[in-house]
Amino acid sequence: MVLKRKRLLAGGFILCLLMADAPATSFAQNTLWLPPGSNTSSEDASVGEITKKTVQFKGPALLGRLLFRSPSLLGEKAVRIGLSCNSCHPAGHVNTGFYISGLSNRPGHIDVTHGFWNAASEDGIFNPRKIPTLRGIRDTAPYGTGPTLPDLHAFTRHVIVNEFAGPTPSRWSLDALVSYLLLLEKQTGTDMIVQSPFSPATDLVSLLEPPLHAGDKTAYTLIGDLIIEELGRQINEENRQGYTQLARAIKKMRPVSSGASLNERQARYQRLLSLSRQLDKP
Repeated sequence: MVLKRKRLLAGGFILCLLMADAPATSFAQNTLWLPPGSNTSSEDASVGEITKKTVQFKGPALLGRLLFRSPSLLGEKAVRIGLSCNSCHPAGHVNTGFYISGLSNRPGHIDVTHGFWNAASEDGIFNPRKIPTLRGIRDTAPYGTGPTLPDLHAFTRHVIVNEFAGPTPSRWSLDALVSYLLLLEKQTGTDMIVQSPFSPATDLVSLLEPPLHAGDKTAYTLIGDLIIEELGRQINEENRQGYTQLARAIKKMRPVSSGASLNERQARYQRLLSLSRQLDKP
């Protein structure tokens, strides 16, 4: 299949331009290498998840949401075409307009056993399947139609590693993804709400406290990149300056996320938190 370059400006790319020294892999890419006639955007991209009223996207669930929205989760090819879990399952539901020429036979269908995604998973059959909803997924075990898997951890890992040839997720990132998926409800009701698709900057920055406390530079870098990517999705003319400043501050802390003393790391985290609180003020 011949892939053709197509340009599309996105918030993440705008933030990347403002941070000229930021690594390209930290952002959802603006350049989509897709055949003509393809469409991976969704009309539901600005709609939040259906959850119980008591649910707040913070901590592991928020981290899972960021991973769900990040092309980096699914590997190099997904990054190149800007594809994330959220592309097919916006807010956990179904992108009925999703279509990739050569991999789809109709909108809302995709062949995930095509060698384009993972040569090792090529089955030699053009067999696009309907994209399923993930709402209420906690009640739909066993999971999968190729191998049938008993739990969400095994199924989620299979999708990332075997279907899309993405990097093997760490245990804590897999736990975060599953914690997010378990919160998705099937339909609205008196005890349900539709979540805002946007996350407060303070909640995002709070995700950095555990790796900073532990002096875990690898985890700090991964989570920091996810936060920067999310800031790019949420950027607008009003918050552009503040979000860019916060993104630069997060990146600047990478060298000291493990090398500085605990007191220094905590002090720097408090400065990040203070900046994010200023950005969250109405």
